Amino acid sequence: MIKTHLSAIKIFESFSDEELDEIAKIAISRKLDKNSHLFRQGEEMAHFYFVIGGNVKVYRVDREGREQIVNFFGPGEMFPHHAIFRTDPYPANASTTVPSEVISIAKNDFEALLKVRPDIAIKMFKYLGSLIVDLQNRLQEKILKPTDVQLLSLLVRLSRSHGEHMDDGRIRISMRLTKQEMASMIGLTRETVSRNLSAFKKLELITENGSGQIIIDIATIDKYLAS
Repeated sequence: MIKTHLSAIKIFESFSDEELDEIAKIAISRKLDKNSHLFRQGEEMAHFYFVIGGNVKVYRVDREGREQIVNFFGPGEMFPHHAIFRTDPYPANASTTVPSEVISIAKNDFEALLKVRPDIAIKMFKYLGSLIVDLQNRLQEKILKPTDVQLLSLLVRLSRSHGEHMDDGRIRISMRLTKQEMASMIGLTRETVSRNLSAFKKLELITENGSGQIIIDIATIDKYLAS
């Protein structure tokens, strides 16, 4: 069962059956209730994780007790990515937002595997390189892009990781985020997010269903960003 889950995760798409068998030997599946913590900021970074089902929120809390959301991770996603390379403590907290299932791999077991299977390391490094490029793009958006573009870019990213394609071509974001949560993810104020969302609705870039889920029109957003 673990091997089947691993084969559906993007980072393992290029792995052979034999390589997946080796990963599965050191992987552990865990089912978690809502609001279960996988790790807390400052703890030893001993494991990294893959979401099989549900959702995991990674966040920090500042000295004033304010929560800053780093990211949400859904099915098929890995976190924290840098755990493979670094030995410092976890830089943030991770907790489930809904009942979830994850696969955990101990860093020590993974490092031992890489010593005898360097081919696995090469494949993972190639994938992680693409994630670094994505992080660079996000930083560039934060520094150079206006707030409406930052928020639209966030919605597009969420539609890729948590989106459900609808018959009319639009994408429904399955996660229900508060305006404060969205603001925290990209370093804006709640008021700025609220103002921009209202503008997006008037421009028919997004709509919201009765369950509070945001529905986006990628084609219309692309036209808006290109204008």
